[in-house]
Amino acid sequence: MKKLLSLAVATLALAAMADYTGQTIGVTKVTTTNRNTIVAVPFASLTNGTVAISANDLVSTNGLPTATNLHVFKDDAYYTWVLDAAEGWVPAPDGSQDIPGVIANSTIAKGGAIWVVLPSVPVPSQDIYIYGDFTTPCTSSTLVSAKDNLVANPLQTKATIGVEPAVGDVLTVTKDGVADKYEFKQNKKQTSSGWRKDGASASLPQIEVGQGIWYKRAGADTTITWTAVGS
Repeated sequence: MKKLLSLAVATLALAAMADYTGQTIGVTKVTTTNRNTIVAVPFASLTNGTVAISANDLVSTNGLPTATNLHVFKDDAYYTWVLDAAEGWVPAPDGSQDIPGVIANSTIAKGGAIWVVLPSVPVPSQDIYIYGDFTTPCTSSTLVSAKDNLVANPLQTKATIGVEPAVGDVLTVTKDGVADKYEFKQNKKQTSSGWRKDGASASLPQIEVGQGIWYKRAGADTTITWTAVGS
């Protein structure tokens, strides 16, 4: 009986191996000198590489100070996790949210971004490690209509932004406390339109590795396509 059981287990193991497909695990180190840092999300869930990853699974707790916050921005609201010394990442609801609500709204699709807030400005710097499934590299970000979208460059190189803009779209690039705003406007005669910055015609900037942007989408849902500079 024991021999038969052993054979049965061996058969199941072989069957499992036959169904196994390789998984590429990605790890990225983000070094910041700021208290507030937007971090790109180039990864999917490690448990299921086809679904979005949760903020608390994305960011490693190793080396981070207690009371570090993770902010997920979704549907014009923030959902927050805080680093507890004993329990790791725990939901931190406010007066309008409960714990299940924070958990349910904390997944970030590839191409999105997360806001990491340290308890204080790091001296001299702080390393933030993120990890997840990188089997299928990410090259695009989703933009939801009539919403402020927090997205970031998911490539491993500087990238250009490809998007079909709509009149009224606003793209804001923030870095080290400075915000550059680009607006897609139409002239009074409605004969031409284009991106403008500080009232003048402008081209969208190249975005650094992992750098985040805010995109207020005036048109229908669409996507940003990220293209490596020089490709």
